[in-house]
Amino acid sequence: MSQAISLVTIVAVIAAVGVAIASLVLNIIILGNVNDLSSTVNNNPVWHYTPAPQVNSTTGTVSSNSAYKQAAAYLLNGLDDTIDPCQDFYAFTCNKFLQSTDLQGRSRLGTYDQAQIDVYAEVVAALDKVDVTSATFSKTERITKAAFDSCNSNLFNSANKAQTLYDEIKTLFGGVPFFNEALTKDLDFWSVAGQIEQNHAVGTLTYTIASSDYKNHSRNALYPGPPELPKARDFYVKPQFISEVNGRVDDVKELFSDFAAAVGKKVGDDVLLAAAQDVVNFEVLIAMASWPDDLLRNYQQQYNPYNVASATKAYGAINWKSYIGKLFNGVVNADATGDYNIVVTEPSYFAWLNSVFAGQTVSQTAIANYMISGLIADEQFFINSQNSRLASKINYTPYALRHGKGIGRHGRRYYKQMDPNGATQLCMDLLTAYMPYGTGYVYVKSKDRKYDVQGDVKNQTDLIISNFQSMIDSLQWMDDFSKNRAHNKSDSLVKNFGWPETLFGDFKNFNVIDAYHQDYASIIDIYQKDKTNLYDIFSVLKKGMEVREFLRILTEPANRENFLQSPAMVNAWYQPERNSITFPYAAWNPPYYNFDYPQAYNFAGQGGTGGHELTHGYDDEGVQFGFNGELTDCSWNKCGWMDSNSSSGFIDMAQCVVTQFSTQCCPEKTGNVHCANGATTQGENIADLGGQQAAYRAYRQYVATTRKGVEEDRLPGLESYTPNQIFWITYGYSWCMKQSDTSLVNQLLTNPHSPAKCRTNQVMQDIPEFGKDFGCARGSPMFPEPSGRCKVWVGQ
Repeated sequence: MSQAISLVTIVAVIAAVGVAIASLVLNIIILGNVNDLSSTVNNNPVWHYTPAPQVNSTTGTVSSNSAYKQAAAYLLNGLDDTIDPCQDFYAFTCNKFLQSTDLQGRSRLGTYDQAQIDVYAEVVAALDKVDVTSATFSKTERITKAAFDSCNSNLFNSANKAQTLYDEIKTLFGGVPFFNEALTKDLDFWSVAGQIEQNHAVGTLTYTIASSDYKNHSRNALYPGPPELPKARDFYVKPQFISEVNGRVDDVKELFSDFAAAVGKKVGDDVLLAAAQDVVNFEVLIAMASWPDDLLRNYQQQYNPYNVASATKAYGAINWKSYIGKLFNGVVNADATGDYNIVVTEPSYFAWLNSVFAGQTVSQTAIANYMISGLIADEQFFINSQNSRLASKINYTPYALRHGKGIGRHGRRYYKQMDPNGATQLCMDLLTAYMPYGTGYVYVKSKDRKYDVQGDVKNQTDLIISNFQSMIDSLQWMDDFSKNRAHNKSDSLVKNFGWPETLFGDFKNFNVIDAYHQDYASIIDIYQKDKTNLYDIFSVLKKGMEVREFLRILTEPANRENFLQSPAMVNAWYQPERNSITFPYAAWNPPYYNFDYPQAYNFAGQGGTGGHELTHGYDDEGVQFGFNGELTDCSWNKCGWMDSNSSSGFIDMAQCVVTQFSTQCCPEKTGNVHCANGATTQGENIADLGGQQAAYRAYRQYVATTRKGVEEDRLPGLESYTPNQIFWITYGYSWCMKQSDTSLVNQLLTNPHSPAKCRTNQVMQDIPEFGKDFGCARGSPMFPEPSGRCKVWVGQ
């Protein structure tokens, strides 16, 4: 067995090295092309941008309008008018932002990151008014205030709870192998995995959430999958990243060493090194057994339903009854879990995991050390100062943040929101992840014009949906039957605007929201007894998130209006299994939106976001799900509501985007050269292209109908730019992003979104209206010939 594995590994490594070298050569060629900005196109001089003359509207100038001044100030913060927008639109809209932004130790900072920081500041200000001891405030507000206050005061100087954690580990495992302690005889690893997952919100052997059943929208199902590893999959499986793997071993060894010191254990370096190597080797095996993201796009292949009995029969060495029983312990009666619908999305992973336990191909001590390492790392702030320092040095991101929410893992990321001056941003980040409707409720309640803003965005969204439907009608590759189905899907879309209205109510009667947060209620008592007891408060938060957000919904009726994440999160998302679109209130801030800004700005920002999320219902994943969120017309190997000819037309459209983003990439210039993966990012790229075109057309309809053809006033300081040009500039500015090399590499390897420069320039290249509005010469980089463009969800 070991010789066979070694031979396969050697062959795989040789093949991977060959692919890596070929990719490196190709990417270096691409890098050279990207950096070679010619001053001519087709032997003709490139046209250089000349701002359009100001045209005053019938209402005169807006120099005294403070909101317009503020909108202009945002855009001027990035605008570099020495750059020709037809050559490099991202540099044109973002250069000044990039030049003036100091990361101050952060891994990245973009305009929407700044928006999140501003939202968190507003939540903190609102919490200042909350009295934890006063029943005039909702329990939700009081819990949020108590948790934040304790975190903000104690996160970086919390009490050492290493001994408490050590005692729990001994209860779970019997001992710590890297302390040379024996494990419990016949240890049930699956019972331990279920307990760690429920109590600590950490996945070890697997990680499971409940969500809408892909094939029956009236019920929910359980979705177990591989755990989220601390590093991107490519780092573990590709030979050019061997230094990353070796660095990971050093980090785990140091983690174990710090923990040993914290509990007074003296362990030899050789023992700790061997244990760390075992841990990382097991992580490598998990990564190799898991599917890469670009293969996780066919949902028929991922729908493999079982109950506990049939899953046990299929994977006999996995103790599903024990795992599910501990996962739902205290949530439901153990007998009720037997009939739960368990959808295995990656059967090859569970087949490998089954073989690990059935064939004992990995030692029990290695598995235990791996599970313990994740537990220690996620409790980083409660070990000792050395451990906390290590977590900061390696930028360890808590499990809940890097896993994200829902089947689509919305909000998944490999970085933390850090505050150079304290714990505020990280505390808000963690609290928003662990108790999403706590910070969300506080934030939305504090807004005076919430209903006006909500109504404005509703009207805007309706206009965008109407224009997207018109775009569909213009397609020549889609037949009328499929077009009708496409219309039916958007007509049946569930639209969540701002906040979950049923849950939040009128913000005066808080019985419903407080009942929802019953799993977190003990935080108030803990806080009132000892405000410094952050360890116990975090314990309640983590278990509360698991039970309330990931498990309890399996016992409740399916709900297509599930909001999923916090209204205090600057984001937006589409859920294919619910055919729902969600706009948190926090997203209705600059750089995307302000109720008093010109509509050219708002349609480009929030409107483009709305169009983007709408188009996700029509990207390569979304087209598999029908009007009610169920997989539609499934054959043995695929699902989808389009007929075969229309499906072929869609595949051609999507493949154009895949090829374009894979070959015309935004490469990283140091170390290994990386490019965006066109296959992995195709859903987001299709959404960018389709969404921004729908938003632009909706804006032009707004001007034609609501304003009866009268163009909007120009922005002060930007009078040279037409409203149409402001629309595109706003889009470009919304993606301004300064990030470290490490952050960019992580994004390229883990993120379904292309880098910011790609999301700006390549989108502009494919939308001819942009080139026309800026008067770009045909053949210039941002206005290529029609043969060089991808037409996404438009017939012309």
